[in-house]
Amino acid sequence: MDESQPPASMSVSGGRMTIDGSPQRYLQDMARRFRLEASAPGFVGGYAGRDGRIEDGRRIEAQARIVEGVLRRAGLEGAASRQLSLTLRPLPASSETARLLLLLGYREENGAAEPFAEAYLAPAVFEALKADMLAGLAETLSLEATTSLWIREEERDRPAAEPVDWYLGLAEDGRGAAPARGFVESIEWRPPAALAAEPARMPPEPAAAPAPAEPEEHGEDSAADQLRRINWSLKQLLLLLAFLLLIIAVK
Repeated sequence: MDESQPPASMSVSGGRMTIDGSPQRYLQDMARRFRLEASAPGFVGGYAGRDGRIEDGRRIEAQARIVEGVLRRAGLEGAASRQLSLTLRPLPASSETARLLLLLGYREENGAAEPFAEAYLAPAVFEALKADMLAGLAETLSLEATTSLWIREEERDRPAAEPVDWYLGLAEDGRGAAPARGFVESIEWRPPAALAAEPARMPPEPAAAPAPAEPEEHGEDSAADQLRRINWSLKQLLLLLAFLLLIIAVK
């Protein structure tokens, strides 16, 4: 919002938001998913001291784009953003919430209002993403969330797969945009395309067992040889007996 302009007034009635001076009417569709995609996330570690306590500064940062849609600020129809900065932070270990949270809004950076998204993940989810990212297995990530963002009333019957313009509501003071909140319904990350396309390595096939050696026939040959030797010995013995009998007869 232009600070030089008088603050606008907003009213919400029957689930519809109107802003004075604007013909648009807005409503919230909690069933419609807000989608973000990001690439090349980076891990930032650290801690910070604030109000006498230490705060966890670990986070994952990336530039994200809104999938099939843009982010606008109600009452400021001309400004639209498809790109925004995405920050993922771990929830405190003591947190009892089981939901993954999302915050959307605009913040002042270098004298300009820049859109941002911050997701708060359960510690186990954050650590799993961090580990895969540092291992090169999280080149891209995407998330889907249900949020308190507004859409134009005429777009409420548009199919869920078609793009819509998402709106942040007006701040209470009538200047700037109020942040939107939501729940992350799913978050996914993927390795680089080249790594994903690489076929899985198959374990080496076990070496073929050597064919069992054919049983040698030495046993049969040995038995035959022994039998021949016995027959030969018997023949020699018979010849010797015949020779002795012949000598006796002669005498």
